[in-house]
Amino acid sequence: MRIFSHGLLALALLACDSDPEPMDAAMSPDAGPEDAGTDDAGPMCAATGAGALPSGLTTLTDHDGAPTLTIDMLRPLTIAGTEITVGEEVVYEQARFEIDRPTRIHGFRVQWQGTAGLPPDALLEAGLYPDFGHNGFDMWSADPIWTGTRCVAELDADGWATYALDEPVAIDQPGLVYVGHRRPAVDPGNPDAPRPTFWLDSSTDDAEGSCDDFDACRGSINMPMIQRGQFYNGTSLQLPWDYVVELLVEPVSDPPTTTHFAEVPDLTLGNRVSFGDYDNDGWDDFTTTQNGNMGPRLYRNMGDGTFTDVSEAAGIPALGANGNGVWGDYDNDGCLDLFVFAESMTADDRLLHNECDGTFTDATAAAGIVDMQDYETCGDPGNIRSPSPAAAWVDIDADGYLDLYVTNFICWGSGATYVDTVFMNQGDGTFGEVTGSDGWGSEQAASRCVNPIDADGDGDMDVLVGRYRLQRNAYYEGTGTGVVERAEEAGLAGEELRSYFGHTIGIAWGDLDNDGDFDSVHANLAHPRFFGFSDKTQILMQTAPGVFEDNAGDWADTVSDNGLRFQETHSVPALADFDADGNLDLVISCVYDGRPTDFYWGNGDGTFRLDVLNAGLTEENGWGVATSDWDHDGDLDLAMRSLFSNEMASTGHWLNVRVVGNVSANRAAIGATVAVTAGGITRLRYVNGGTGQGCQDSLYLHYGVGTATSVDSIEVTFPGGSSVTYSGPFDVDQRLWLMEDGSVHAGWAPPAP
Repeated sequence: MRIFSHGLLALALLACDSDPEPMDAAMSPDAGPEDAGTDDAGPMCAATGAGALPSGLTTLTDHDGAPTLTIDMLRPLTIAGTEITVGEEVVYEQARFEIDRPTRIHGFRVQWQGTAGLPPDALLEAGLYPDFGHNGFDMWSADPIWTGTRCVAELDADGWATYALDEPVAIDQPGLVYVGHRRPAVDPGNPDAPRPTFWLDSSTDDAEGSCDDFDACRGSINMPMIQRGQFYNGTSLQLPWDYVVELLVEPVSDPPTTTHFAEVPDLTLGNRVSFGDYDNDGWDDFTTTQNGNMGPRLYRNMGDGTFTDVSEAAGIPALGANGNGVWGDYDNDGCLDLFVFAESMTADDRLLHNECDGTFTDATAAAGIVDMQDYETCGDPGNIRSPSPAAAWVDIDADGYLDLYVTNFICWGSGATYVDTVFMNQGDGTFGEVTGSDGWGSEQAASRCVNPIDADGDGDMDVLVGRYRLQRNAYYEGTGTGVVERAEEAGLAGEELRSYFGHTIGIAWGDLDNDGDFDSVHANLAHPRFFGFSDKTQILMQTAPGVFEDNAGDWADTVSDNGLRFQETHSVPALADFDADGNLDLVISCVYDGRPTDFYWGNGDGTFRLDVLNAGLTEENGWGVATSDWDHDGDLDLAMRSLFSNEMASTGHWLNVRVVGNVSANRAAIGATVAVTAGGITRLRYVNGGTGQGCQDSLYLHYGVGTATSVDSIEVTFPGGSSVTYSGPFDVDQRLWLMEDGSVHAGWAPPAP
């Protein structure tokens, strides 16, 4: 799926009406003080960008040195049924530059066209602009970083003007910036009046001119008055040519040679990852999709920093399952089973039973799991399955047996959506579907992810479902006897604007301010053109039991009050204390080429600070995210299309916890809330049965406890509300196994049976 509908339209229709007048140009001389202008400008020139520049600056540029085209030479476009002549409209011309290291921007150079007929003291305004969503063709025109002017008389013979910023602008994190200007529309009373424009060069990096690759096209235009009633910033179009514009910078330092995370070589993962110790050796294994949505593939942790693909030995491919899975011990035999959900209209969901000998069998039919529907063919009578992008285990009735919530998504061709399915475990190896009863919904919706938890701390499991297509999320609050849907009352539906909500792809839970309750992160895809009403990524703080409030503040620019930057394709979040300082940090993947992974340090109060520079998370189009201390070094590692090991120096101590239900709770203790008190601070985690977009974090819980040198106590609350307190002190920097019967075992390996 491509989301650049306007960009593709432009590339299909843009072409030259006629050959431009040839022009010779001496391109990109070294920038220096002499470039700031000449004494020939005359006393009337009131330019604001004519300051002196230091010598030795680095020039960033993409153009080929041949000024050839302008937007006046583009053929008319048909947009929303109306023919538009680009050169006659109000247009922001936008030249994109990528900053990959700490940098000071001192100025820029522009080659102007169309200044003939202007008086010598006429001002040519251009500016440096922040990025708008990292889509590669939208700048934030409402609030430029800096704008300045040069006079026509200051142009050199080839039309070049150098703009010097009043003070250099420091860029400390990798990202995009733009050089641009606003070109006015044609004046009907004086249609021949000069309207200067940036030159475009003659070539494109993409042989087909399609701009499919993120870096193929770095020039774009924005017409703020075209479709303004529908789109927040009008219409933006990518151009398969580069603007003849150069950015004058001073690199402050080289990119870091050591980073917080290091990619594990020769191990490429799919778009979803789930950690689970299927062989009970104390080491996390994982499943992942492969070749699109095929799979799952099972990788066994060898305990020496390597993984081995054991899919065939485990018998999984022979079972014909399609997709990724989530781990849960549905029959309480002590071995994790795998529910495989298929985002397909022809392949069915499968329940794979762990035989406790390293192999799996297909228990789907025997368990009564049926993935069939008769209300949507999606253009083909053979499409009788519901496409399932995610699922999660949850003991909703607290009977000690894991139930299943399966999200069902969309027919992309028609936009038709599907009904989620809920299966209740009967305790005898079988399941009964309860969709539409006991408070569960039966509406068709574009459900994208599901993440159950006891969110309000009342002992009953709750289920939060993230939905796409600007639809409201669903939140099923457990009542002990069933559920009640109250997403809007809880503040978890998303923010409704003009009857629209958001595109919630992934959800993460965590106590962001260490106040003893869970908060929530909703990663939302939000297009810049829908910025005014589509939900951006939300940090939702729990202000009262079961009540959540967005702490973003006013999204008046591209950074919210909580420290998150606006990224168009935010997809799946993961919360984890990566440096063991006691505060949860945040990773958010972004889908599609060129979209970087966001890494944030948690401040411990629900706000974050960006650190993309040092993170080392090089993955673009990251999609699913999951965490685990798979190498047993005491810090959390990351999986996201690749496996990343945590290489950072710890700033504190840690504790690793595995909870085992051996009385009345489900054996894997999925849904349990675990509160660890150390140094006078209580930190919460929960045992998850599935997280954002069909992934699963480790069932081994990780706590950073900062400078505390011992753990005072641990309290585990199981689904249904029963709790067990384990009195310390316990040593830090170790794994503890907490049994429901109150016994404790220390060590990486599980206790003897």
